[in-house]
Amino acid sequence: MPEGQSYRSSRQKSFAPLFWGPTMLLAIGAISCVGSVTRSNVPGGAGGTSLGTTTGTTNGVPNASTGGGLKTGSTSPAGNGGATVAVGGDTGAGGATSLPVGPLGGGTASSCVKRAIGPSLLRRLTHTEYDNSVADLLGDKTTPSLQFPRDVDEGIFDNTATAQSVPELLASGYVDAAATLAGAIPNLATLVGCDFTTANGATCVGTFVSKFGRRAFRRPLTTDEATRLTAIFNSSPMDKQLGVRAVITAILTSPHFLFRPEFGSAASPTIDGAMTLAPFEMAARLSSLLWASVPDDVLLDEAQAGRLTTPDQVATQARRMLAMPRANTAIAAFYDQWFGMSMLDAATKNPAVYQFDDTLRTSMEEETRRFVANVIWTDDGRLSTLLSAPYTFVNAPLAALYGVKGPADATTYTQVMLDPTQRAGMLTHGSMLAAFAGPDQSSPAKRGKWVRTRLLCNDLPDPPNDVPPLPDLQPGVSNRARFEMHTSVMQCSGCHGFIDGLGFGLEAYDGIGRVRTLDNGVPVDNSGQVTNTIDINGPYTGGPQLAALLARSTQVRDCAATQWMRYAMARREGPDDVCSLEAIHQTFAASGGNLKDLMVSLTQTDAFLNYRKAD
Repeated sequence: MPEGQSYRSSRQKSFAPLFWGPTMLLAIGAISCVGSVTRSNVPGGAGGTSLGTTTGTTNGVPNASTGGGLKTGSTSPAGNGGATVAVGGDTGAGGATSLPVGPLGGGTASSCVKRAIGPSLLRRLTHTEYDNSVADLLGDKTTPSLQFPRDVDEGIFDNTATAQSVPELLASGYVDAAATLAGAIPNLATLVGCDFTTANGATCVGTFVSKFGRRAFRRPLTTDEATRLTAIFNSSPMDKQLGVRAVITAILTSPHFLFRPEFGSAASPTIDGAMTLAPFEMAARLSSLLWASVPDDVLLDEAQAGRLTTPDQVATQARRMLAMPRANTAIAAFYDQWFGMSMLDAATKNPAVYQFDDTLRTSMEEETRRFVANVIWTDDGRLSTLLSAPYTFVNAPLAALYGVKGPADATTYTQVMLDPTQRAGMLTHGSMLAAFAGPDQSSPAKRGKWVRTRLLCNDLPDPPNDVPPLPDLQPGVSNRARFEMHTSVMQCSGCHGFIDGLGFGLEAYDGIGRVRTLDNGVPVDNSGQVTNTIDINGPYTGGPQLAALLARSTQVRDCAATQWMRYAMARREGPDDVCSLEAIHQTFAASGGNLKDLMVSLTQTDAFLNYRKAD
């Protein structure tokens, strides 16, 4: 049995309504029909993914392949070279009582002595990329990834390459989704672009395979791949619609669609051990970063013509892509993850304490997304505005929560100015304050950790095993007092000394983000202290003052650029990334903290423009 068909028999029934018979079997085994890719850095663990072998590329197109395709349930070595790099942003290695300051932890950058880049790891499509890709390829906006097991977050992002295995449940989901998507196409002739039911149907489908496959694989198909896919169509002479749907299923289950393999083009003349990216590999990187999807024909045509080989050519395409609406969804995915919006999805509140329902939860999420989009695409696009803007967007539930005038219903949102003594920027949004709180209380520790790890890029040690619980709630004892008692315990003082001072200043907001003056009958003390930063240490009072400090901080500005670099490269930075980090920090500073310019600047770094095989 060819590799890649090991789970064929267990999946036949799920295909039965659509692909029964020889064509169905070809579709299920299609991964091996369309080639395979090398993976020298397979994200490890039982139930991971192994791929066959491809050697050599021409302009980013494999030119010799052997072996099979996607195989589930296998055990693979942990990502050679990549797995040893620390990944994340919320936790560190543990045990430390001081915080890293520098290019790898936020703060002052070291000098770039010798140009180098970290490893380029094999990337699987995130669920967002999968949904966007099938929407762009097929026009299907049903978000099929909702049926997949959740992407694994390692750190704060869901695209960390070393965490992107393909367990059997996900592989089954890919097969089922491909069959469902192919079967749901309402007008195959429109998608194919010619009449495939005539005697010349194979020629028609061959043209479709080349065009559709180029977008799905993010490069031209090899002759062998095109021949094998056309053969799938020819295997169903009595039902040519079935044949076309089987071809589409084969493409959507191919590792060349589900992964973004890279091999590099030629040795870099300036960076030891690195290779320049092939033009089609660059097209794939750009579309992943800026659209979270497949490239369009314009980008692929530029690659075909060899016009994605210089920094200027790459920057030109990056600006074109950012000006298109599809960039909005991709960029929003980064900010959702950086700010921890998934924590709001998981937040539970005690109904005896807070009136918090799904309508309010959804309203909070929508507020922050509208706010972020407005800052980036409509306002001045600056990080400082994101952190300290005096306005937001509210519907009726949020207007009541914030005590401002707003729409009379939950579906209409309007921009409103906020009381500058109470709120400023997304730090004081209900989404953040509710997500990083407890079921019946605020949480200075959770909120402080959010600032420390996500905005200051400081890692925290893991808590010791013998941490005592918080003191119980008592009449006349504020939440702050409970945390202060907790912090006084020796086992707790190390971590809490880094985070509580950042969270205490947000104690004027309860567990769902309402402003309060009393906590458990005690006047709220929202004085805080910033420590262990390079430029904003000192006392402050309240959310707006903390927001102002963060908005002017060099460390926060560098951290924002670092978080984007981590997201773009799908891994944590390492020592070889110092030059790229220094470059992105400098260009972001020179732009005044412009977030749109930052995305273009990312594409100009050595790390983005080049490839290095994992050791």
